[in-house]
Amino acid sequence: MSKDEGQNLLVIGAPEDDADAYHLSGFLAPDAVICLRVAGKRYLAVSSLEYGRAANDAPVDELLSHEELGIVSLARELKSGARAYAVAVANLLGELGASSSPVVVPAHFGVVYADELRARGITLTPDGKLFDGLRRAKTEEEISNIERTQNAVEAACVHALGILEESGIEDDGTLEWRGAALTSEMLRSEIDVELLRRGCTADGTIVAGGPQAADPHERGHGPLKAGESIIIDIFPVDLSTRYYSDMTRTFVKGEPNEGLQEMYDAVLESQEAALSMIKAGVNGRDVHRKVADVLHEAGYKTNVHDQEKGKPLTEGFFHGTGHGVGLEIHEAPSLSLADDELIPGDVISVEPGVYDPQIGGVRIEDLIVVTEDGCRNLTTFPKVFRI
Repeated sequence: MSKDEGQNLLVIGAPEDDADAYHLSGFLAPDAVICLRVAGKRYLAVSSLEYGRAANDAPVDELLSHEELGIVSLARELKSGARAYAVAVANLLGELGASSSPVVVPAHFGVVYADELRARGITLTPDGKLFDGLRRAKTEEEISNIERTQNAVEAACVHALGILEESGIEDDGTLEWRGAALTSEMLRSEIDVELLRRGCTADGTIVAGGPQAADPHERGHGPLKAGESIIIDIFPVDLSTRYYSDMTRTFVKGEPNEGLQEMYDAVLESQEAALSMIKAGVNGRDVHRKVADVLHEAGYKTNVHDQEKGKPLTEGFFHGTGHGVGLEIHEAPSLSLADDELIPGDVISVEPGVYDPQIGGVRIEDLIVVTEDGCRNLTTFPKVFRI
């Protein structure tokens, strides 16, 4: 038994919104549930509204109802639903003979829950890194869920690429599609609707052209133009599995403006360098530094070579190389300046980018699974720049 497996764990939250609650319980619900692991056994407490479905679907050792734990009467007595949940947990820990053992909770654990439990003698240890670690090594089922979302991402990107290919170019360089100016908003809506058709929903899809593409989190607005880079970053969640995927491609309609082709080539080279060195045991920090080295040698500023203390870097390569993807769009591990050693089953994005506020930016992102001797790329969409 690993150290993590021997620790008592507690999450109180709505699994549809709380990745730790969903991962620990294996049960999706829109309202708060109690997820408790004691001595290796998993306990789940749900309301009567969810009890029948949980009895069929929840892969736990023991299912409890709010009524069994007296939560409804406790809430009336204490005039607080949150305090009632905490008291019910304290009572359950006592029944299980575990009230004197420390209980590990996520870093985001509610203050009201924590105050009430500690007032009743329960020792709580917040440990976000432990909960992050529980979700890192993805099972084959989890990887399959992520691939399903990735398939929807690629279908949406095929649709977007088709629109860009079909679009014409007006005299002022503005792209035109079906009789109207092709805007970031229009192309984003086409992408998001395509995702919905495939059971996914997106919040924040990026379609940013020209100088807007120099801001990595700019969603994009207004007409798209020929010759300018257009960054399309799609990162939806599957509504049935709750697993995310993440992919970015950069396109240009027509002849690229000065400097863009060189920028694209450098970013692609840096990504290929990263993909070639990723495997279990490699530190994400070293992958990030390799990417920065390639881009620095190509003449771009990076947060490894050019970051001045206390000053933000606003051009070149100034974000991490990648991040974990799963039940959250950003989760452990990180390919950045952080110290994260990769393990088999990590699912991570690899997304170097270069940005110039004067001309725009380029970012290319694939999603990969770390293996013992390399990585498996879940992304099959081609890396096409010129349209």
